[in-house]
Amino acid sequence: MLDFTTPFGAHALERLNKEEVIWLVSVDERGTPQPVPVWFLWREGAFLIYTMPASHKVPNLQRNPRAALHFSADAQGDDVVVFTGAAELGPQVSAEAAALYLQKYAEGIARLGSTPEEFAREYSLAIRVTPEKLRGF
Repeated sequence: MLDFTTPFGAHALERLNKEEVIWLVSVDERGTPQPVPVWFLWREGAFLIYTMPASHKVPNLQRNPRAALHFSADAQGDDVVVFTGAAELGPQVSAEAAALYLQKYAEGIARLGSTPEEFAREYSLAIRVTPEKLRGF
């Protein structure tokens, strides 16, 4: 369980609630970390991420479900927030959570020239990452 009662924990929670992009790091078949920026919804103590089923992160997480997520640091390399935990591919996602995700990214989806329905068809695989540790400064 993450502790959001400390000053750093409270800051991490603030970023979880305001940021639009987080970096998801999986490991490929050669053991090389593969960071990629993703959209996410923080809900009920886990990250909800949608991806295309054919994306490279899918076989990476199937082989090794350990994952890291981190926000971009500021220009000086400060404000580092890193989560580590386990990923689950294709979990059951409530209609409410799916709707909240699409609501959060409605403008981004429109910028891509897509609709929520098209986005949901293309990015149809849900990933849930349950963080176990939080670190940073």
